[in-house]
Amino acid sequence: MKRKMKVGIIGCGEIAQISHIPFLFELPYFEVDAICDLSSIVVETLGEKYGISKRFVDFRELIKDDDLDVVLVTNKNHAEPVLEAIQNRKHVYVEKPIAFNLRQADEIVKAVDTSNVKLMVGYMKRYDPAYHVMKKKISEIEHLHMIRVHEFAGSYSINKEIYDLVKASDLDPDLLIDVIKKDQQQMLEDIGPEKTDLIDAHDIMIHLCIHDINALHGLYGLPDKIVSAELFDGNFVTALMKYENGTHLIWESGNLVTLMDWDETLTFFGSNFSAELKFPFPYLKNAASEVNIRGNDGSSIVRNQIIASYDEAFRRAWQHFYECIIEDREPLTNALQAREDLAFAVKLTKISAGI
Repeated sequence: MKRKMKVGIIGCGEIAQISHIPFLFELPYFEVDAICDLSSIVVETLGEKYGISKRFVDFRELIKDDDLDVVLVTNKNHAEPVLEAIQNRKHVYVEKPIAFNLRQADEIVKAVDTSNVKLMVGYMKRYDPAYHVMKKKISEIEHLHMIRVHEFAGSYSINKEIYDLVKASDLDPDLLIDVIKKDQQQMLEDIGPEKTDLIDAHDIMIHLCIHDINALHGLYGLPDKIVSAELFDGNFVTALMKYENGTHLIWESGNLVTLMDWDETLTFFGSNFSAELKFPFPYLKNAASEVNIRGNDGSSIVRNQIIASYDEAFRRAWQHFYECIIEDREPLTNALQAREDLAFAVKLTKISAGI
């Protein structure tokens, strides 16, 4: 029988309520032992719903709990609770991005390197069965001409229709203003404290587009050069990038919150076939990602759609993390790689904004 690990959760918003908490309760070798949120209403409601008796509004009190093996960090600003958890010898699963800026990321990387704990960053797409099919298909491409990264996130309104979410309706408005101000100052650290007009664009880059940066990182590596990039209409970015081997990459991203459709693909164009990885709306459970192949069969055109599995990427990520802890292995999405992703996101924001 697998050893059960006790988990404490810091930040109980949408991602925790929709994905992490339910899947942790499904997996028999995890036990949610403590929860923390700034909102007492959220903590008490979820505590009653799931039978969690340890409830905190200060993350430092949760981290001090000696019973906990793992701390899940899903609040907005990750760096401080992550560092506190590492210092208290807790394994850490932190949602992306690893931090708001590179200074914080470097502190986390150093803390992990000098500790005996595991840290995994929650890039759940890397654990999607279709992702692994796509990686195999890319290895079969004879000559890769071009890559296209295309992400236009749609509306999140579907969440209210299919999930019973607890809202933090009891928070002091002045406290929220202070928290938002602090978050923005830290997000602007890498691109310039005076660049307040870039908050929305950089926020989307490091919280949303970084998923595709990391997916690309694992599939083929990050481009060596950003040839040109342009930021327009608030948060939309188009860019041309290039690898040392001559492969070009076209980048297209933006937050189309007026549309319901989720439009996210990574496409690799080769001389013998093209392969597209299409991700579904991330909060729709067990929705399959697709691998779409376009090629030839003799003189005929062939189009194949591969559905690798309906298993859930979030659950598979937690399974991987458990194995890494038990077997003393480095997580696939570790701190150093997440730091490289953040550095690339910062670079793309700055070049596209003309900085």
